[in-house]
Amino acid sequence: MDALVRGADVQARALMGVVSSILSQPTLSALFEDLAGKLNSFVRFDRLVLLLHDAEEKTVRVAGFHSATPHRIEIGFALPIDETPAAEVIRTQQRHVIADVNSEAGYPRLMPLLRADGIRAICHLPLTSASHRLGAMVFATTGACYTEDDLALMELATRPVAVAVENILNREALEQERSRLQLQLEVNNALVTRHDLGDLFDHVSEVVREAVPHEFLALSIWYPEEGKLRFKMQANRQQPVFALQDKEVLLQGSPSGEAFSSGKPVIYDYAAISRIGGPHGENLRNQRIRAMCALPLKTSRAAIGAISVGSQRENAYPPPQVAVFQAIAGQLALAVENALSFEQVEDLNRRLKESNLYLEEELLTAASSDEMLGVTPGIRRVLQQIETVASTDATVLVYGETGSGKELVARALHKKSPREKACFVKLNCAAIPTGLLESELFGHEKGAFTGAIAQKIGRFEVAHQGTLFLDEIGEIPLELQPKLLRVLQEKEFERLGGVRTLQTDARLVAATNRDLKKMAEANQFRPDLYYRLNVFPITVPPLRERKEDIPILITHFTHHFARRFGKKVLHVPAESVNQMVRYHWPGNIRELQNLIERSVILTNGDTLRIPLHELDEMEPTAAAAPGGSPSGTMEEIEREAILRALRESNGVIGGPKGAASKLGMKRTSLLYRMEKLGIQKT
Repeated sequence: MDALVRGADVQARALMGVVSSILSQPTLSALFEDLAGKLNSFVRFDRLVLLLHDAEEKTVRVAGFHSATPHRIEIGFALPIDETPAAEVIRTQQRHVIADVNSEAGYPRLMPLLRADGIRAICHLPLTSASHRLGAMVFATTGACYTEDDLALMELATRPVAVAVENILNREALEQERSRLQLQLEVNNALVTRHDLGDLFDHVSEVVREAVPHEFLALSIWYPEEGKLRFKMQANRQQPVFALQDKEVLLQGSPSGEAFSSGKPVIYDYAAISRIGGPHGENLRNQRIRAMCALPLKTSRAAIGAISVGSQRENAYPPPQVAVFQAIAGQLALAVENALSFEQVEDLNRRLKESNLYLEEELLTAASSDEMLGVTPGIRRVLQQIETVASTDATVLVYGETGSGKELVARALHKKSPREKACFVKLNCAAIPTGLLESELFGHEKGAFTGAIAQKIGRFEVAHQGTLFLDEIGEIPLELQPKLLRVLQEKEFERLGGVRTLQTDARLVAATNRDLKKMAEANQFRPDLYYRLNVFPITVPPLRERKEDIPILITHFTHHFARRFGKKVLHVPAESVNQMVRYHWPGNIRELQNLIERSVILTNGDTLRIPLHELDEMEPTAAAAPGGSPSGTMEEIEREAILRALRESNGVIGGPKGAASKLGMKRTSLLYRMEKLGIQKT
C-alpha cells in the first residue's frame, strides 16, 4: 500500500513538473520536445502526436510530433477528419483506443501508415480547453496495448496540455495579427506612391518575400476586351523573367488561371506543377519550383487578375502562409489597379500627343490649298465618287500620277465622312526605311529592338475611329503585306515585340502611282491584299487632261499665297495664263502650286510675275485655254469660271449638281465670290 502511495506521489509530482514546464513553452515544437521528454518517464509511448482540428476545411493536421522510431508522417500532414478516430473523439469527448492496429478494418488511409511504421496500439484522447475543442492527443506504441492505468495517466497529462496548446495558439494568432498589420502597413507604404507597374512589381516582390518566401513571382492581368488573362510581369530571385510577358494564361491547368476563375486561393504541389504545359510549365521547371500559391486580385469594381508565388521547397505554403498572403492581396489589387489606370492614362496621353501632332498638321493643311477645284469631266467624276463612298467605311484606293492630288482626295473623303472629327493620319510608305515601316504602322513595345527605349504608338492606333492615308502603298515590302492584310480584314494587330492583340477602327485610304494589278500578276504585290485594297478605286486625272481647270487653279493659288505672304496681287497677265495652259505639267498640280508660290514671292507690284522660263518643253496645243483666252485680271478669270459653272448647272448653286460642287467650293463661299464679282443669281 505504501508503495502504491509513493508511486502515485511520484507520478503526481511528475505531472506537476509537466504542467509547470509546458506552460512556459513559447511554441508547439518546443512544447512537444519538452512534453515528450517528461512524459516518457511515466507514460509508455513510441509516438506522441498533436492533431489540431480545422472545422472549415474539415481536416485534422499534425501540429506537434515526437517519435522514437522511424516514421512516415511529418508536421503539416493532414487527413479528412472522418478518416481518423479524431472525429469521434472530438464529437463524444471520449478516448478512442485501437488495441491491435494490424487487425483494425477501419480508417483505410491511416492504418497502413501506422502498420508500416510498426505501430501496434494507438489511443486518441480529446484535447479540449475550457472554451474550445482543439483536436486530439495521440499516444502510439510498438508494444502491447495500453492498460487502464496507462490510459488514466494519459488523460491526466492531456488536460494541462490543452491549456498550454490554446495559450500558444492564442499567442501565435496575436503575433500573426500583429505581423499581418505590420505587413499591411509596409505594403501600403511601399506601394502607395508607385504608379509605374514595373516599379510597383519590384517592390511587391521585395515586400511579399518577407512574409511569404518565394523564388518566383508572377502577376497576371485580365483583359476584358480580349476575354483573356495574360502574364504581365514575372521575376525570380536572381533576375527578371520576360519569357512569358504578355503570354496567355490558361484559365484551367494553371495556378493563376484557376485562382482568377474561382476567386479563391489555389495551391499547386510538385506533382501538379509537373503537369503544367507550354512555356509556363517549362519556365517553372527550369527554376526548380516545387510549390505554388496563387491568389485572385479583386477590387470593389472588378476582378483584375491574379498573383502567384513559387518556392523551390515542397509544402511551402501551408494555410498560415496563405492567410498572410491573402491579408495583403486586397492592397496589392488596389495598387495594381491604380498602376494600370495610371498606365492607361499615360497611354492615352501618348495617343493624345500623337493625335495633336496630326491635328496641328491638319490645321496647317486646312489653311493651305486643300480644296479640290475644277470643272472638267474628269475632276467632276472624282468629286462624285468621293460623295458616293465617303459616308461608308469602305477601303478606297486612289490612283494617279505623282503630284496629281491623291492626298486631296483622301482628305476630302475624311472630311465628308462620319469620321471627320477624328484624326486624319498619313504615312508615305516610300519615305520610311523598310526596317522601321512596321513600327510606324503598328507601333512597338519597349525593348522590341535595339534603340526601342520606350513604347511607341503606331499609326493604326492613332487613327482609331479616324482615317489612315497610306501613300505609295505599292512600296510596302512583301513580308509586311500579310500583317497589313490582317488589320484590314480582322481590324486587329500586335505591336512589334508584343503579343497582345490590339483592335483598331481606322478607315484606310491608300494611294499609288503604280499599276498594282500588274505587280500582283508579277508576284511583286500580294494579290489578296490588292483585291482587299481595290474595293473602291478612284483615278485622279493628271493636270494635262484638265486644261480648263488651270485658270481656276492659278487664281486659287495666287489668292492663297498672296494672303499668306501679305501681298496684294490683282492681275495675272493673259499671255502667261495661255502659256501655262499649253504646258504639259509633268509634275501636275504640285508643280503648278510651287510655280505660283515662287511667282508670288517674286512679285513686288499688283501684277503676278511668273518665271515662265522655268517651264521647259512648252507644249503647244490645238487651242489656247478652252472657251477663249483668259482675261488679263484674276477677277475676270474667276468670273468666267463661275459663269460657266452656272450655265452648266442651269443656275443651281447648291446641291451635288450645283455650281458650287462643280467648282469644288462651299455654297456660301461661291455666293460671297459672286457678290464680290457682281454676278447676279438667276
